[in-house]
Amino acid sequence: MKTANIKIKLCGLKSVSEVNCAADYGACWYGMILIKNSPRFLSNKQAETLINNTPPYIEPIAVTINPSHSKIKNLIELGFKYIQLHGDESTSFCSDLKKEYKLKIIKAVNISSLKDIHDAYNFRNKVDWVLFDYKDNLLVGGTGKSFNWDLLANKSLNFNWILSGGLDYNNVDKAIKKTGATAVDVSSGLEIKKGIKSIELIKKFCNKVKSTEYEKK
Repeated sequence: MKTANIKIKLCGLKSVSEVNCAADYGACWYGMILIKNSPRFLSNKQAETLINNTPPYIEPIAVTINPSHSKIKNLIELGFKYIQLHGDESTSFCSDLKKEYKLKIIKAVNISSLKDIHDAYNFRNKVDWVLFDYKDNLLVGGTGKSFNWDLLANKSLNFNWILSGGLDYNNVDKAIKKTGATAVDVSSGLEIKKGIKSIELIKKFCNKVKSTEYEKK
């Protein structure tokens, strides 16, 4: 068994202290939620403050839903180089963004069946990472719920993907071993109540991921 070198993304961070903790404990990305009805919502001004105080060894990501081109331009002006698309954006839309703005893109795909995983192949070579999340008919991300990890067991997917949905420090090692994930994403699993992150939970999650051992398939 070897310790897995898993990439960590922490989503819904709202303060400089949370960002610094994430960076210090090995996260390589953190997401800012720019979706107004979310309890983790940040204004452009708040996002700009975090960007300006981000250590060089962690990358800020703008999390958005079905953005317009004007919205994308606004995010770039704020300083974002990475965006996460969490709506029903098409492959052609993603290709256009890559071509026109040279952005790094994470595309969320909500999972409830093998068909959803197969559909994710459409984004191969169109985005930098595909993020697999729990499929909820009402909420977009941050549900605190997991999809069936068996859907990813023994799969050799030939694109970069991130495991998300209901992860916390108690189950992330099991999730990594079951799915073979090389990158994980967490939001609600870091919270003491909806939208409020815990520094201690950030530390525990990152430490658990870094200590996870499994046989790579």
